[in-house]
Amino acid sequence: MKLEQVKIKNFRCYREEITIPLTDLTALIAKNDVGKSSILEALDAFFNAEKLESGDRSAGLRNSENIEITCIFKEIPDQLIIDTDNLISPANEYLLNTDGKLEVKKVFSGAAPKCEEIFIRAFHPTAENFNDLFSLTVAQLRTRARSLGVDLDGVNETVKSALRHAIWLSVPDVVLDKQVVELEVKSKIWKPIQNILPLFQLFKSDRPSSDQDAEAQDPIKFAIKEALKQKAGDLETIGEHVKRQVEEVTRLTIEKIREMDPDLASQLNPNFSSFNWSKVFSVSLTNEDKIPLNKRGSGVRRLFLINFFRAKAEQLADEREVQDVIFAIEEPETSQHPNNQLLLLDAIKELALEDSSQVIFTTHNPILAGRIDRGSIRFIEKAADGTRFLAETDDDTLLRIKESLGIFANHNIKVFVGVEGPNDIEYISGISSRLSQEDPNIVDLRNAEQQGELVYIPMGGSTLELWTNRLEGLQVPEVHVLDRDNPPPAPAKYQDAADRVNARGDNCCSLITNRREMENYIHFEAINEEFGIQLNGNFQPFDDVPTLVAKAVHEASGSPTAWEDLDEKKQSKKESKAKKRLNRGAIEHMTLERLNNVDADGEVLSWINTISAHLQ
Repeated sequence: MKLEQVKIKNFRCYREEITIPLTDLTALIAKNDVGKSSILEALDAFFNAEKLESGDRSAGLRNSENIEITCIFKEIPDQLIIDTDNLISPANEYLLNTDGKLEVKKVFSGAAPKCEEIFIRAFHPTAENFNDLFSLTVAQLRTRARSLGVDLDGVNETVKSALRHAIWLSVPDVVLDKQVVELEVKSKIWKPIQNILPLFQLFKSDRPSSDQDAEAQDPIKFAIKEALKQKAGDLETIGEHVKRQVEEVTRLTIEKIREMDPDLASQLNPNFSSFNWSKVFSVSLTNEDKIPLNKRGSGVRRLFLINFFRAKAEQLADEREVQDVIFAIEEPETSQHPNNQLLLLDAIKELALEDSSQVIFTTHNPILAGRIDRGSIRFIEKAADGTRFLAETDDDTLLRIKESLGIFANHNIKVFVGVEGPNDIEYISGISSRLSQEDPNIVDLRNAEQQGELVYIPMGGSTLELWTNRLEGLQVPEVHVLDRDNPPPAPAKYQDAADRVNARGDNCCSLITNRREMENYIHFEAINEEFGIQLNGNFQPFDDVPTLVAKAVHEASGSPTAWEDLDEKKQSKKESKAKKRLNRGAIEHMTLERLNNVDADGEVLSWINTISAHLQ
């Protein structure tokens, strides 16, 4: 189950309802004090809070105005446990909206806002006697069924879902008069539904960062608890041994006291309290020089705690037995060196690739914003009247982001590298870094980016020209590397845009691949090692490599569903993940020998050399 959308109304700066679409990786970008953190904290309130503070209500509203936070979920399981130990289908129970999504709204009301009502917006029966079945007890459902003349033969009359189904199925579908309604479910079915929602974990930026912080201590305490549990029998034996020994010594002591003061002795008895083994152990984190974590720099502490935060979230998910986790990280760049910022962003991207994870993070850092796929960016703006709104992710918005965050303000930049998307960045950056380890004459472009000498522009095709035209005034060389996409004799997809860039001169160069795209320059053995599959040779120049790899991985998984029988959405998702892993993981298995084998014409090295010529 994935969170697809959140709607916020009357919460802090969001007095007017705002709708934020969410993906596997979502970057919330805005200037300071516009409302990035409020979105994360509204989500935290939805998933984890029953009460809010009075100051969480938007300024100027009366206490009678409710705070509303709505979450819409997709990829709903076919079956959920609603009635105890009984599986139901959300679709068959009419709990989904017209798009087949689970839409839940929490309402916080009162002077000290408390969650008094929870609604599910669903396409649900509205006909009398069929519209209120979730509010009825088992006995009431039996009575209703009999009053409607429902045949209950073969129906388990002790299970509410079975009785509801029997009642709904007793009449033609049209009689149910299904419409979009809001079902109040807080006192009825909310608790079991809540238990199957994704786990939401928020890591704030303004927090203490020591090894005594909750995120650092809790995983350690959990590990201690689990270790003690494995030796529970041995510990019980030790406890009994200690108790017997102490009782014997105490008995002898009381006997000696009785010789001196019988009254005092009669008042003494050994009384054992339960022993808490977990309090015996304490752990503090130190480096090899025995320096504790809480004495290290703030960047080191925060980086360490972000990963403890991830560990804690995964442990909680295991305890709750939920499949999905939403990681919300506020300003991950805080206190981090630019190199660590990029490493952290890579880790966040990898986390978002996992089927069970979503990542939402806030930033106003140009380094991170410049490395995010435009489809993952949500730019929050503030109108003149103070209203916050979500900007469309179009070319004008991308330029406003550039101006807002000060992207490219660093005049140490020696070259702009224009590519079609973030996967192309990963390919060029990754393979240059990998090959530079074998041949020192090959420039590590990843390092050049970290040093601020190279800036990628992942805007895609013709949009590249818009961006580079806006950058001409900076007098910085540009190298574009674009995919051909179309096999000859058809012209390359972006041939016209490349020609116009090359015509500009002034150190502007646009290169087009001779093959379909960059994935066609990855050796099959590197792909095998990354994905654990058994390809027997390199792909052809215009094969759709991500699709073919995704298909091979699916077939190797032993899934009973054939690739061709998967719907387009599932195929597309698998292809997208394969493409990302090709450009991140498989690239790490490339060598000069493998590159020369798959790229006999030396195209990839020519791209790297053309770019690195501007870095001398």
